[in-house]
Amino acid sequence: MKNNNYNFQRESVSGLVSVIMSVYNAADYLAEAVSSILNQTYRDLEFIIINDGSTDHTREILESYSDQRILLLHQENAGLTKSLNRALSLARGEFIGRQDADDVSMPDRFQTQVQFLRDKPDVAMVGSSVKVIDTQGDELAFFNPPCDSDTIRHKLKSYNCFWHGSVLFRHSSIKAVGGYTEAFTTAQDYDLWLRFAQRYPLENLPTPLYAYRFNPNAVTFKRIISQQRLAQVARELAKARENGQPEDAVLQGLSTFLAAPLTGAEGKEIVQSYKPWCRLLLNKNKLDAARALMSAVFKYHPSFVFRTRFTFTKHLLSRSQLERVLENA
Repeated sequence: MKNNNYNFQRESVSGLVSVIMSVYNAADYLAEAVSSILNQTYRDLEFIIINDGSTDHTREILESYSDQRILLLHQENAGLTKSLNRALSLARGEFIGRQDADDVSMPDRFQTQVQFLRDKPDVAMVGSSVKVIDTQGDELAFFNPPCDSDTIRHKLKSYNCFWHGSVLFRHSSIKAVGGYTEAFTTAQDYDLWLRFAQRYPLENLPTPLYAYRFNPNAVTFKRIISQQRLAQVARELAKARENGQPEDAVLQGLSTFLAAPLTGAEGKEIVQSYKPWCRLLLNKNKLDAARALMSAVFKYHPSFVFRTRFTFTKHLLSRSQLERVLENA
């Protein structure tokens, strides 16, 4: 299977970290994300930023920086996967890191991750624990993923053990497995980690080196069905590789699968998977954010009566009432 349309022509530069970021209409939080990279204690880096057809003030914000380590490219909207592959094709670093345009890297993130990969030359990629913040920057929770490679390899068969923006991987490793699979408009990271894990040890650091901004109105919730389905496809592709079967057979009919009506079982799975996030917001008394997330998730609830009742009453419900609705969903 051809994973992408990019190719690695550049030789890697020893010690250099290439940070890749795709931006689409992220003006609200972009300056904080960019500054968190430029202010890293690890200074030997290049920052490849793809402005993927933004229509807000993203372009003006990005063009205001004069740091020579930034390589900025503007393009018509192509989507995250193709944009990241374009950035990969330009990366010169021995190590390649990710950053999302509304998140924040801790100042010592790359110093810590580079040293870890130097100390463990067999490990292809390292992520980290993650601090979860809301749209105002308030701390909500910590995501503590499995850290050792054996546990990660096992857990990856069921769910994604890495926060996309938190990872640093080797140039040589991404070159060996290929870039992001462009058939994946979402869950492209999960598919890549599964391919990594079938060749190399992967690890997470227990220290939170990255802050993920949890936004109920973010694109992942607008594309929640494809995220769910493509994660399933990623697992099926991994099984095909393990069994020596052709990957192309798994991808046949992918567009039809993604366009198919939502089943009741899928709707239940979506609701159950996002209940912890809704509960977290309610526990933190972030009622507006909780309502927004519950609205996004409950669109997929299999009961029409439940969906309709929540739509017309959500703004009247107190925290305790919202909690009861959530538990009964």
